[in-house]
Amino acid sequence: MNTVSTIQFPRGLFQPERGFRFAADSLLLSVFMTPKKQDRVLDLGCGCGVAGFGLLLANPGKDLHLTGMDNDPEMVECARKNSSKLGLEHESGFLHMDVSRLNSQTLKAESFDLVLMNPPYRRPGSGRTSDDPDRQAATFIPAEQLHDFFRAAAFSLKNRGRAGIVYAASRLDEVLAGLSSKLLRPKKIRLVYGRPGKPARLVLVEVCKQAGPELVIPPPLVLYDEQARLTAQARAFCPFLACNPRRS
Repeated sequence: MNTVSTIQFPRGLFQPERGFRFAADSLLLSVFMTPKKQDRVLDLGCGCGVAGFGLLLANPGKDLHLTGMDNDPEMVECARKNSSKLGLEHESGFLHMDVSRLNSQTLKAESFDLVLMNPPYRRPGSGRTSDDPDRQAATFIPAEQLHDFFRAAAFSLKNRGRAGIVYAASRLDEVLAGLSSKLLRPKKIRLVYGRPGKPARLVLVEVCKQAGPELVIPPPLVLYDEQARLTAQARAFCPFLACNPRRS
């Protein structure tokens, strides 16, 4: 592990010069899920690897192994470079693959203990489009492609394995319905607010494959105060957010 780079994380990560850039949602997801020792972790749509790397760095000594998957070859190459920069190349590997192609011929079924998901949030036709095709693909997702993530998670997870997803709070109903249809039962839901008094922007959901009932709803998480400064609550929940102590 490269101590200097890990202390600076997530600053200085390799990312494509054009295209999608990671944001706070990936960092929140990386600390929302708590892996067990020797868990095998799959990051679906991993981008430059930030969520998976955050998970590894937040859980030292647990002997985890991360596999990242993304349909953008440039993102996969950045993830590989970042794993080397962070000294995590022995704990991680990355595949150039679309989640819709995940099957028994491409990856062994029920071979992971934990899955991370940070799919695109917006429906096609909503919001401003981008001239960059990679950024466009990382921002907008049809409903059937969102369900590809859920199918891939259910396929990959062992029985009673867990998955975590960060998504737009406004689409929570769609997320819960899609997850439940794949026998991924919600076990914990946490709403994330940008500022006090505003509607929730994000939601973090933990699910368990073929689990029984009971759902935990922790207190809401507020990221920034009225002066746009990172709250103590947010800093305690996700120390990686300290790289951006003020919201522009």
